[in-house]
Amino acid sequence: MNNGVIFNTNELLDYMNLMQVNPKWQLEILEGIRNSTMAIRLTSHVLQLIDWSNILTDPIRKQFLPLLSEYLLPHPWLQLDSLSERASQVVPGIVHRYPKKVLFLLTSFCPTYCSFCTRSYLVGPSTKILSKKTLSKSLTAKTDALISYLKLNNNINDVVISGGDIASVEVQIIDKLLTDLANIESLKTVRLATRTLLFDPKVFLPGTSLFDIITKHYNKFKQRNMELSIQCHFNHPIEISAESQQAALSLCQSGVIIRNQTVLLDGINSNIDVQEKLIKKLIISGIQPYYVYQMDMVANAEHFRTNLATCINISKRLTGAFPGFQLPRFIVDLPGGGGKRSVYEYEFYDKKYGVYGFKSPVISGDKIYYYCDPLRYLEPNIREEWIEKKNIPSLCS
Repeated sequence: MNNGVIFNTNELLDYMNLMQVNPKWQLEILEGIRNSTMAIRLTSHVLQLIDWSNILTDPIRKQFLPLLSEYLLPHPWLQLDSLSERASQVVPGIVHRYPKKVLFLLTSFCPTYCSFCTRSYLVGPSTKILSKKTLSKSLTAKTDALISYLKLNNNINDVVISGGDIASVEVQIIDKLLTDLANIESLKTVRLATRTLLFDPKVFLPGTSLFDIITKHYNKFKQRNMELSIQCHFNHPIEISAESQQAALSLCQSGVIIRNQTVLLDGINSNIDVQEKLIKKLIISGIQPYYVYQMDMVANAEHFRTNLATCINISKRLTGAFPGFQLPRFIVDLPGGGGKRSVYEYEFYDKKYGVYGFKSPVISGDKIYYYCDPLRYLEPNIREEWIEKKNIPSLCS
């Protein structure tokens, strides 16, 4: 273990022995990791949040250390790149799907790797079952390419910087990138995507290089009538530790807007009670509840997905419990590159086969994008039909 970070299964095994985890569950976790598309990397902060005495039900453990027995029969339409981000890259690392917004994949590394990552095709080192295609250009070359692309496309007014996690990038790179972005006249908003307010919140505390750079540029952006904000990612109220809350409030008190994106995960936050507690804790931590994502149809993570009805039901039951500006929007990011739509905006629902059809007029007019419920929500004979045919002609013609 280096600086309290676990990098491999041998280090994890030593730690689990120290935590007196039942050997049966140790073996289950090790086998689960061997069958994961995501590499193991756990910060000391994440390790300390896990309740090792309740390893089976702990919501933190479930997100980063899958048990082999948790894996479920995959839907035939699951894909590694379920959102078709690679096909939407205009140049390597730049996804231009919406007319006025681009997603910039700056890095392919994170301080800790989530088992349900929607970019498992890209993020982190290769695993036993998946060889990753990393972003080949240097960070400097990629940032230069972004600036050039924005200068050639002055209709773009919003940039999301993600990856990977921006906290895995040298602060000098972030500093230069924000300096260059502030000089793009067409831009109005720049968003920094990170989950490190959970992974390692101390890097966002006052006096750190990252905190100083973000707050410095926030003020520069404000002078230019631009917004610099942070998009964070908390899925469960216990993830917002005292340290995370301190870091978030420090940024908030410096004027920086922080918005949270949650992924709906089965058995972790897929009920009204957890979602309500999470919203309350976000609010008192100076974080705006922003999105709750229906879990993407990403390969090798089927045990995390609920059916869409679960997401819709939680949204309905939360409406009115908070002021509208504190209520997150429940959305589905459409498979195949259709972009984000409200969970209510489907054109049709075939209950028998568990298929929803959505349109995304801004992106593709009348084209239909399909989101499918996990097979376990369907009748046994329908599951068998999906598995046998891999496709349902009556829906997909």
